[in-house]
Amino acid sequence: MRWRTPVNRAAQDLLHRLARLHGVQPTYVGQDGSDQTVAADVLVEVLSALGVDVPSDGMVALDAAVQAAEEIDWRRVVAPTVVAVSGSRRTVPLTVRPGAEVAATVVCEDGSHVLAGATDSLGERRSVDSIERERRHLQLPESLPVGYHRLVVSVDGRTVAEAAVLCAPERLTTAEPFLARRGWGASAQLYSVTSSGSWGIGDMHDAATVAAAAAEHGADFLLLNPLHAIDPGHAPLDSPYSPVSRRFLNVQVVRVPEIPEFADLPEAEQQRWLSAGAALQAAVDAGGPIDRAAVAEVQWPALRAVHAVGRSAERQAAYERFCADQGRGLEDFASWCAVRTGTDTEDERDFHRWCQWVADTQIAAAQAAAVSSGMRLGLMLDLAVGADRHAADLALLGDQLVESMSVGAPPDMYNQLGQDWSQHPWHPKALADNGYAGLRQMLGTVMRHAGGVRIDHILGLFRLWWVPAGRGPREGAYVSYDHEAMLAVLTIEAQRAGVVVVGEDLGTFEPWVQQALADAGILGTTILWFENRDGVPTEPGTHRALAMAAVNTHDLPPTAGYLEGVHLDLRESLGLVDGDPADERAGHEHTVAGFLDAAAQLPSDPALGRPSDETEAKILALHRFAAGSPAALHAVALVDAVGERRIQNQPGTTQDQYRNWTVPLGGPDGAVVHADEIAASPRAGRLFDAVDRRLRQDVPVAVLVAFHTHPLDQPGQGDAGGLNTYVRHEAAALARTGMRPVVFTRGTGPDPVVSALPSAAPRVQAEEVTVVEVPAGPGGELSKEDLAAHADEFAGNALAWLDQEGLVADEQIAFVHGHYWLSAPAARRIAQAADAPWLHTMHTVAAMKMAADPDAAESDERRAAEREIAAGADLLVVNSPGEARTLMEVLDAPRRRIVVATPGVDTDVFTPAGHAWWPGGEAEDVDPFDPELRVLFAGRIQHHKGPQVLISALGELRRRGVLAPGTDRLRAHVNGAPSGADTPDLAALAEAEGVADLVTFSEPVPADQLAAQFRAADLVAMPSFSESYGLVALEAQACGTPVLAHRTGGLVHAVADGATGRLVRQNTPQAWADALERVLQDPASWRAMSGEAERRARSHTWDDYARRLRAAVAGL
Repeated sequence: MRWRTPVNRAAQDLLHRLARLHGVQPTYVGQDGSDQTVAADVLVEVLSALGVDVPSDGMVALDAAVQAAEEIDWRRVVAPTVVAVSGSRRTVPLTVRPGAEVAATVVCEDGSHVLAGATDSLGERRSVDSIERERRHLQLPESLPVGYHRLVVSVDGRTVAEAAVLCAPERLTTAEPFLARRGWGASAQLYSVTSSGSWGIGDMHDAATVAAAAAEHGADFLLLNPLHAIDPGHAPLDSPYSPVSRRFLNVQVVRVPEIPEFADLPEAEQQRWLSAGAALQAAVDAGGPIDRAAVAEVQWPALRAVHAVGRSAERQAAYERFCADQGRGLEDFASWCAVRTGTDTEDERDFHRWCQWVADTQIAAAQAAAVSSGMRLGLMLDLAVGADRHAADLALLGDQLVESMSVGAPPDMYNQLGQDWSQHPWHPKALADNGYAGLRQMLGTVMRHAGGVRIDHILGLFRLWWVPAGRGPREGAYVSYDHEAMLAVLTIEAQRAGVVVVGEDLGTFEPWVQQALADAGILGTTILWFENRDGVPTEPGTHRALAMAAVNTHDLPPTAGYLEGVHLDLRESLGLVDGDPADERAGHEHTVAGFLDAAAQLPSDPALGRPSDETEAKILALHRFAAGSPAALHAVALVDAVGERRIQNQPGTTQDQYRNWTVPLGGPDGAVVHADEIAASPRAGRLFDAVDRRLRQDVPVAVLVAFHTHPLDQPGQGDAGGLNTYVRHEAAALARTGMRPVVFTRGTGPDPVVSALPSAAPRVQAEEVTVVEVPAGPGGELSKEDLAAHADEFAGNALAWLDQEGLVADEQIAFVHGHYWLSAPAARRIAQAADAPWLHTMHTVAAMKMAADPDAAESDERRAAEREIAAGADLLVVNSPGEARTLMEVLDAPRRRIVVATPGVDTDVFTPAGHAWWPGGEAEDVDPFDPELRVLFAGRIQHHKGPQVLISALGELRRRGVLAPGTDRLRAHVNGAPSGADTPDLAALAEAEGVADLVTFSEPVPADQLAAQFRAADLVAMPSFSESYGLVALEAQACGTPVLAHRTGGLVHAVADGATGRLVRQNTPQAWADALERVLQDPASWRAMSGEAERRARSHTWDDYARRLRAAVAGL
């Protein structure tokens, strides 16, 4: 397209102004820092693609076009999409006539309505089409929840406009655990990673195999290339970055024999397909490329055969749920696929819907396997920049994509001719007009079964290089996007999916872009080879923390090949070097030498073993050097782990020039390396261990000792109670601060047993917390009295395990925290050996327990031990100020060695929202008697916990006539199991008190079921004679249930008397009967405390506890 208006300075200025008003940048800064100006003809073509009619008949018309662009916002009441941030004040510009009465409401996703604030005039007015208009600011509500809402604007009582509201989180927090404790993972081009069971291309079974192999060495993720949809009617393109749709999945990741219905095929047919698949794999193993077309010729018919078999009722129901969840988008994609195959029938459409379901289930299975193998994230999936020019996305998304433009990149030092990626860009205006629906749907798919997502060229959320069809990649222009809206959609979807987002932010960009990504909680990307100044490596310690670091990328050769310069050889042979090849090679060699010299300065790690050759030694050194970066995540290319040298992708080349994206994973000699060989590969193991050990060498270790009870035991049974919950959550919270907690407890077998805190622990994945069961004494269970005699043996075995792990010699132990008096000997001895502070938490103090409960009897040995602890521990960690006073008054503990660290509550489990179940009912919140008051006791059944006081109080109420037989005023339930020798017979007591009809009993239940009981209860009773704090009180209040508790110990601090419950001064049946009677007299006032109870509990977090603990240790 030629622009006929003369290109004089005035015309150029007007054209540039028009371009900027429509988000097109007429100038830009090249990678070399030089100012570049876009040709006028290119600007006109880009503007035309945006729907802007650029006049070609003179300056007057051009000036009018500029004026029309300036008036766009003045002609509409509100923009089609606006951005809010949850918890922050945000305003939205409105355009109305002066003096108009404006009202606005936000209709939230859940159907609720929130009134927007008042409008303030900005003092701006303009006459448009002879109508006076003014600009105002509308205050959006701060309380908007994260999500997608709708703004409805009324003027003078009439609805005149609506807008989509994208309410983003203040900041994406999913990466924070990795800022606290850095993680690493392997990166792989999945199609290249095959095995003996593959059909000539890598699949999700192979992905799970690689994930498990890397996880054995501590990996947290497996980064895979895009798994986007391919064309079912034509030979698939080789590049995974040129799909037909980014919303749907690549069926070639499916392992057909693992579809359950494959087994229903006739045996002969199964063998025929297995033989055909094996032949494809044999061709790869013999040195052939990944041949996607050949794979498609076998896989599509095999899938059709399995589809025709049919499904069980259970599988059919799952398939139908998937289709319903995917909605119209899946229907449209299946229709497009059917048209592409030339068989537009309902059966064909069903086939393509089914293929998507099968791919989805196998990706989900691989993700589950990766997480269960110990990875914190599991799969990290890549998101391509766009879809192929002739793609389904163009048909499905319509005008949200720009057909006449292609996305690419201007020239840079590695691609001196520029790049054209043959993909259509988003249309910024159409995106906004549709509330960014296309972007939302696409992100939802890639995040559905992943712990992380990498966004290729994330700078495209800010601007993209548009290349008009028929022009070379140099002849393009940058088009800007509403990055606030794009980031809002990204962070909303990521928060909902719980995924970490990594943005590939390499290349040419404006300086503020990386900061905007960091502010949003999105990781950037650092590549070792690019971190240099004039060929001199920068110190890794100065690199970004909010980033994923790697030595190389898929657009560079593997490290072995990069060291040799294989990419230089290829570029020179293809004539892709814009300059003197000798100069480029000399610069490359200078840079490589600088990095190798810097890496050689690191002390060696003898634990890694001897490298197989000099090249491997260099690769190990470079990865160890890169791992010195503070980056939250580190990616280790699988090609480096096996010694591959060949290039997977050479940007700027066609498939005729080089077979990009078709190289099977191979070793130094090019021989194929299978996925199932990686676990046993010494070379891969050395590289994985090198990175893992480098990242872990500075991770402080917290040793927790719980000698007498296993932290994973069910609270309420045996000796398991609040201490178990306490230790488990303390360990998880310390892990979230970046420590490696090791918990020692007594095992009953002859050897140490090492396990991990279950991945169900709050926001902590498996392997972050190590639980070691240490043998001590004879096998089997022992009483507390008998355990004390084996404390030294327990300590010796725990120390031996720490020595074996090298944690004592490496001086990694930051502190040792003993729990309960029985743990003190072991905690003290470990702390002395490690030269680390000894912390101790009593949980209960014998002298106080005996003072509060005349029937309690504690040994002289325990009382003496507690005095020694008070005198000798470096830090006494107490739960409340009251407990601090007790230690000072009863045990003469010095105040300077006491720190108050209030325990927390797991608000992921204990919350008012969710299932409510009263024991004995069959459905949600059902009780056959429907009493006025449901009273719940949850805890160990022992005299000191006081359940007998509660039952006797019910007897007192019955004798007073408050609970007459046949009335439904109150029901009580006791949730617990006998513990110790002083267990009261509660059932017999209830019979004796005449209240057996009011009380039911059950065994302890897991936390989620306990939370359901708390929600169903009206009152949680805690008649303990003493409590160091009372975690049950916090958990109940977190569920919105007020607590009635004895005024003792930590319960005074856990329950706000009169605000979140009430405190009973005397722990007698009469005093408890009085308190319960007052509740029955005014149950509405009691239930009104629910909201404050929840708020108080939510202010107690285990993360705050962990930070307080670490700060106290740092202050020693």
